[in-house]
Amino acid sequence: MPQSVQAERQQKWLSRIEADIWILTETHLGIAPSEGYYSVASGPPDRPGDDGERWVQIWVKNGKLTPLATSDAARTAAALLTLSHGQQWVLYGTVLPWLGSSWREYPASQGQAFAAALATQQADWQRLRTTYPQAVLVVAGDFNQDLNALHYYGSRRNKQALRQAIDSTRLVCFTAGENDPVHQLIHGQHSNIDHICLSQDLPGQFQRSFAWPSRLDDLRGLSDHFGVGVEISVVP
Repeated sequence: MPQSVQAERQQKWLSRIEADIWILTETHLGIAPSEGYYSVASGPPDRPGDDGERWVQIWVKNGKLTPLATSDAARTAAALLTLSHGQQWVLYGTVLPWLGSSWREYPASQGQAFAAALATQQADWQRLRTTYPQAVLVVAGDFNQDLNALHYYGSRRNKQALRQAIDSTRLVCFTAGENDPVHQLIHGQHSNIDHICLSQDLPGQFQRSFAWPSRLDDLRGLSDHFGVGVEISVVP
């Protein structure tokens, strides 16, 4: 099946950046980084769509990747990454409900869907923390909520709930506040809602966050969100 022009452009960006770990959201099983990566994906989405569509797919370049169960097989995916020197990372990809989106039996009104989905996922994060206490926990994906002081997208209620969930799981969000790469890229006109959170006790040093493409106009025909990444120097 031939790829769309949009998918071809997306794959060029994946190849250009060559990240060690990719967590793709609202993706398709046919969209992959360059050769040498392997993956774990969420189950079929909880909405009508093409057979290959997935809310989340995790791709890694090195190490052994073992799928892990989550409480929402449609909108989340998780895996245990074991590197050659024995260090382990728990990777958790997510798409939280956006404004106007229901989730399971919960309506969108007053943030009910967001709150219920977040509570379910937070329980996953805490369980994985307990099960793999020595592993680095990574929670990343489309949170559909900014985490900056000035409002951009979401709600104050959802923002506070998300901040509390991140703090209580001993995570640090490296794509918000002064490290918000979207906010920096387009000079304060937007804020990031696709976040990357890592363990507070990260065995390494955060270097920088970044976003692509470099201009808002370049998103046309590519995606409705900027790509967001972080660089980490890891100590084995």
